[in-house]
Amino acid sequence: MTIALVTGASGFLGRYVKRELTKRGVEAVGLCRSPGSADERSIMLPGLPTRYDLRSILDRVRPSLIFHLAGQTHSDRPEDIYQSNVILAAHLLEAALSVDRPPTVVLAGSAAEYGRPTHTDCIVREADPCMPLSLYGISKLTQTHHGLAAHARGLPVIMARLFNPIGAGAPRSTALGSFVSQLAATSPSERTLRTGPLNAVRDFCDAADAARALIDLAEAPHAVGQIINVCTGVGTTVQHLVDRLMDIADAPITHEIDVERRGTSDLDVIIGDASRLSQLGIAVPLPDLNAILRQMLAAARTENGRVAL
Repeated sequence: MTIALVTGASGFLGRYVKRELTKRGVEAVGLCRSPGSADERSIMLPGLPTRYDLRSILDRVRPSLIFHLAGQTHSDRPEDIYQSNVILAAHLLEAALSVDRPPTVVLAGSAAEYGRPTHTDCIVREADPCMPLSLYGISKLTQTHHGLAAHARGLPVIMARLFNPIGAGAPRSTALGSFVSQLAATSPSERTLRTGPLNAVRDFCDAADAARALIDLAEAPHAVGQIINVCTGVGTTVQHLVDRLMDIADAPITHEIDVERRGTSDLDVIIGDASRLSQLGIAVPLPDLNAILRQMLAAARTENGRVAL
């Protein structure tokens, strides 16, 4: 049986990747930091794992695939971002290089690595210059450089730049996760949704489809050594998402816009070019927004019910 090691297995995307791997008959072993998120096929990481810690885990698990999904999007401490997004990846790559049969490593990157689009159509392509504007984007781009360097030394590495996966379990740190959380936490008779400006355009994809694409990439020999956008190639306004969310809610909603409230990105429009993904025979379909938003709202209400108990 194929064995895959998944870092960040208890995170938002990690849960989708583990589920898809299991469907395909792959044994998925998760690396977790919190005991509360571990299951019988999880391995706990030490607080600041070294390459030797990770080499020990690789010797124990002997995976043929590694999905490196662990990371951190927000922190007031730059050192925390770099520890999570750069140093852990660097140690993992060094550990993978040191084993007798190096596994294929899929690094989860981010559209934030690009910064402002350089083309008038606001579509970003893998060959575009990267000038990230956020600490998160800078750290993810640094991770990409570590991946390219490891590949040059003989490790089969794939750098997958993810564009805005959405779905049930999305963290509240994301715009849509915050919106759904607000609605789930209020009573049906008194619902107020507070957002910042909603003019931003993003390339949203179903988290389940993103997970499938990551695994398809791991199985595509021609993907090795490449940076590949995992995206639909189509932009959607955040306003449209909010409109759909308000339509499917079961009660009237008051929408208040706070112009001082902004997300973590100053980019107005960023859409991925899916050509390289398509050349590999992989496609990320347009998301069924109504279905995804219903699932997200139901999951958030269930979570609130558990917390209330």
